[in-house]
Amino acid sequence: MTRKMDGAEVIYADFIIVGGGAAGCMAAIRAKEVNPGANVVILEKAEISRSGAAGRGMDALNNVVVPGIGTVEEYVEAVTITADGVMDPTISRVIGERSFGILRRLESWGCEFPRGQDGNYIVNQFHPKGRFLVEMRGDLKKIIAARVERAGVRVFNRHPVLDLVKEDDRVAGAVAMDLATGDLRIFVAPAVLLAAGGGARIGLPNTGYLHGTFDCPWCNGEAWKMGYDAGAVLTGFEYTGTSSMTRDFNGPGLSTFIRHGAWMVNGLGERFMERYDPLRLERAPAGLRGKAMREEINSGRGPLAFSFAHLDESTIRLIEEGIYQAERPTMRQYFRRKGIDLKRHTVEVVMSEVYLCGGHGLAGFVGDASAETAVPGLFAAGDCLANPYGFLPGAMVMGEAAAEKAVSRGEARPSGHEGWERAKRLGQVIAQHRRGALEIPIRDFEYKFRRLVNEYVAPPKSEHKLGRFLQETESMVAEQDDLPARDPHEVMKAFEAKAGLFCARTAAMASRFRTESRFGLYQERVDYPQKDDLHWKTRVFISRGPAGPVLRKEKP
Repeated sequence: MTRKMDGAEVIYADFIIVGGGAAGCMAAIRAKEVNPGANVVILEKAEISRSGAAGRGMDALNNVVVPGIGTVEEYVEAVTITADGVMDPTISRVIGERSFGILRRLESWGCEFPRGQDGNYIVNQFHPKGRFLVEMRGDLKKIIAARVERAGVRVFNRHPVLDLVKEDDRVAGAVAMDLATGDLRIFVAPAVLLAAGGGARIGLPNTGYLHGTFDCPWCNGEAWKMGYDAGAVLTGFEYTGTSSMTRDFNGPGLSTFIRHGAWMVNGLGERFMERYDPLRLERAPAGLRGKAMREEINSGRGPLAFSFAHLDESTIRLIEEGIYQAERPTMRQYFRRKGIDLKRHTVEVVMSEVYLCGGHGLAGFVGDASAETAVPGLFAAGDCLANPYGFLPGAMVMGEAAAEKAVSRGEARPSGHEGWERAKRLGQVIAQHRRGALEIPIRDFEYKFRRLVNEYVAPPKSEHKLGRFLQETESMVAEQDDLPARDPHEVMKAFEAKAGLFCARTAAMASRFRTESRFGLYQERVDYPQKDDLHWKTRVFISRGPAGPVLRKEKP
């Protein structure tokens, strides 16, 4: 149902999904399966056929418990090792239990899962232990976007959400902006799912390109800022991830190489992981692998690269098929221009910028087994939910779990009056951006705080450096609403930049609060160099208090 309220368009629904990536699409499809009469709405800042971190597709499902190959207990144990013991296993257990069902659903819809010579799925090892990674092909995002349309879900493309709406202590909807016109639309519903990704643009890449990031660059923590402001609890922000990336190629990490047995070598041709983790080697937890890479570079043994010379032709063909056909088709042209043949040449890698991610790390909203946050009716899934290394299957599983609960409760729709009030306040903020008193371009504002992240928040960390970052960025917080934005697209970019700054400051606070070193490179503190399981084998929670952020341990 749609109506006008004091000139503003108000759309009433039963379930609003913020973000049309894999988690959002699967949530929408599942909601209509559970309750065909439910009015389900997706709000997407881009276009759902190519949006989200899996917009081009994926060459594997990284974490599927395939019957006869792995068990849920083994999967939870593997994730616990990767998380250095700092996690609640509840969500990981749900992912383990439901992951194979996701694979079978995708297969029935047309996604391809190649079979080996024995006729079974090709399942490889990527985690420190266990085999959970299943080879995959097909245009995933186009396939699930078509299922969304078939299900009768109402999709608003190019509608970035600027804020959530609450009535009393419950979520009551969201306010989005139409990028074509700049008009604000109020969406009212008793249940909202945040599925808008993690925070990619936190640190600055070595190239200096703002969008040349490891993770999906159009996801910059907007969901986290909106949810935090509404009362949801965050965790894992001290887990400042960094990953190996092909030099000067903007794309995701290189798990494809690792799972098929490629070696990481230094400039001397040494398989350097033998020095740091001789048992797990390249399959060591990401933080340990990152620490090893930094040590090799700082010791003058760079550049670093992946080597394939020891692999047989069939394995190299499988690697090329995955990266060229499914996930990174432009890498074919990149290698061709560089004259790289995987059988004869190495692929140079660098360390990415600092990022925050729930599906490739630990950062995100605290949620229950149905992905509901501390705010009644507010759910989270995908990279904005703390689902440790849940990857793509975790996004889909938790999107479905959230949908099942959201459309089964029969909650009455809110009135919408609070939405109108929120839209009015947002209109004032947008008008302030249009005036642009700061007279500093948005990209320069973003470049500055991300450069400061590299200097003060990226590991190795210390009390002095983290405190300095918070001090240096206080004035940026005070002035951020004066960033100039001449059109709706720039308004969206201003909100992205403000969310990125919020995430960077939250990461600094969490890193400062955890007075130990943990997670390999990611929480390496020079002033607290030891791991302290007695006091710190616990999550750090961040919530909004009357005077600002409140940080506490999950366990005393």
